[in-house]
Amino acid sequence: MEAFEIHKDPRVLASQEDLDAQFALLLKIRDKLSETHDAINTLRNIRQQVEDWERRTREREAHETVSKAARSLKEKLVPIEDELIQSKAKTRQDTMNFPVKLNGKLAWLAGVVASAQAAPTRQEYELFEDLVSRIDTQLQGLQEIIDTDVTAFNALMRESDMPAVIPIATLPSKR
Repeated sequence: MEAFEIHKDPRVLASQEDLDAQFALLLKIRDKLSETHDAINTLRNIRQQVEDWERRTREREAHETVSKAARSLKEKLVPIEDELIQSKAKTRQDTMNFPVKLNGKLAWLAGVVASAQAAPTRQEYELFEDLVSRIDTQLQGLQEIIDTDVTAFNALMRESDMPAVIPIATLPSKR
């Protein structure tokens, strides 16, 4: 095995500090996009479990109560999902028919930042902070639903002698 060094292309006018700043922002974008997608997966997993339990209780006495609680919980999840991701887009053409949501905007920003051989612009940093703030608002809303509505649904399931909903991924706590 031989050691080697990587040098930037001498035709690139950006300083190493500029490239390091670009890389740092790209890492932050990647991390927030991963967190966003983890939250979307958690949300969808919760909805699937709730729908499954709603179906499983059809022949039980508690079905109406479970169904009502399930509808309420699912209705609260919809606006969060609709802000985080464009769930109506099923085909490539649909991306032109429905607006881009927060995860798409963040992914687009990564492409813009990566396309330059320069430090990120002030506007790119500002857009990143704006998107992070808007995403964090949705993530906080999801965590509140998990803490209250999912907990209440689980209590209802326990009272009905049925297993609880278990989110497969948990959101990081913002403290």
